[in-house]
Amino acid sequence: MRAILNIAILLSFSTIAMAQNPLRNFRDGNKQFHDGNYNAAEILFRRGLEADSTDIRGRYNLANALYKQGEYEKSAEMYNQLLHDRRLSKSQKSNVFHNLGNASVRTENFEDAINAYKEALKLKPHDDTRYNLAYAMQRLQQQQQQQQSQCQQNQCQKNQDQQQQQQQQQQQNRQNQNNQNQSQQPDQMRQSDAERMLNAMDRQERNTLEKKKRNQVQQRRRTERDW
Repeated sequence: MRAILNIAILLSFSTIAMAQNPLRNFRDGNKQFHDGNYNAAEILFRRGLEADSTDIRGRYNLANALYKQGEYEKSAEMYNQLLHDRRLSKSQKSNVFHNLGNASVRTENFEDAINAYKEALKLKPHDDTRYNLAYAMQRLQQQQQQQQSQCQQNQCQKNQDQQQQQQQQQQQNRQNQNNQNQSQQPDQMRQSDAERMLNAMDRQERNTLEKKKRNQVQQRRRTERDW
């Protein structure tokens, strides 16, 4: 496989041959395209398609001009539409699949690119298509690894967030328990004070009764002696 740096060179386009007497707009559009004036080529191809919207040459080359301007999704849409045209030869259809794979790579739809390149190779084996297929497979593997790594990071972050929430909940529970203990402490103190007062009153009452009994006994004794 060639270096990834050369992939841009490999994303080349084949040109469908023009008819013996092509429309002037298509001929001028092809000239602008090969000169690198892709916007001008697009305008000319669209003018030609106004005269014949079913012309597969104009539609194909218009899709190529859109691709060269970075309109990868629009070009992919046009390539897909062309693939349903039964007038395409096997070679032409292979070229469309090849360019569809290129557009899919540019939009990072690597699975679509791989499928397109495989279809192109079935119709017409070509080294450029093989290189691009290998590149798309490598990029798909990298993409999947990145997605898996991102998923693991998200799960790790989720676990950390859950652990932090649990710690915060435990801390809140402890704080609530402390507040409850503090609110109950004055009541417990008042209860203890009340018990001490009751015990003191009981002792005082018993002392009073005992003292009264002693006085009564002494009184009876004095009475007996006096009698």
